[in-house]
Amino acid sequence: MRLTADALNHLLRQNTWAAEKLRMHAGKTIRIAVPPFTSTLTVDGNGEFLSAAAASPIDAEIQLSAGAALRMLLQNGAASHAAMLQGDMELATSVGKVLQGLRWDLEEDLSRVVGDIPAHQLTQTGSHIRQELGRKASSLAGMFAEYWLEEQPLIAKKRHLDQFSRDVDTLRDDAERVTKRLEALEQKR
Repeated sequence: MRLTADALNHLLRQNTWAAEKLRMHAGKTIRIAVPPFTSTLTVDGNGEFLSAAAASPIDAEIQLSAGAALRMLLQNGAASHAAMLQGDMELATSVGKVLQGLRWDLEEDLSRVVGDIPAHQLTQTGSHIRQELGRKASSLAGMFAEYWLEEQPLIAKKRHLDQFSRDVDTLRDDAERVTKRLEALEQKR
């Protein structure tokens, strides 16, 4: 997928620190799978990606669910533990950290199309909208959680789960005592 390599290389050029981390893996091939998309890329000597030849042996693979990938994009690395790494762990870890740390300079790209001032205003507006949507989503999640805890209890409170666990332990201990008493009575007969 040439498009994936081009997009990642654009981000790598905007984040100059990243190429240095990839250079030490020059010549190695990695498959990045976020179903339904899969890209097989080779690291070149400049620390950028090339589309790998179809017959290239794969040195490492990073697999990530679409939902986890979206969470990582929106929350700057959240859910990175959901990634499954295979093969050359050093390569997979390095590429994973680089991909996780890449930041898109949207304002710079927009300024080439619409100019500096409109690009700045657009990115500021976009940032405010994203923050407000995050606050609204968090507030909505809090309202649902409170509703499901208090009004229509679908979610158990921690103290109720702790009490249930203690009750189960007590019942198990009582049952064991009754069983031992019955065994003692049977032996006396």
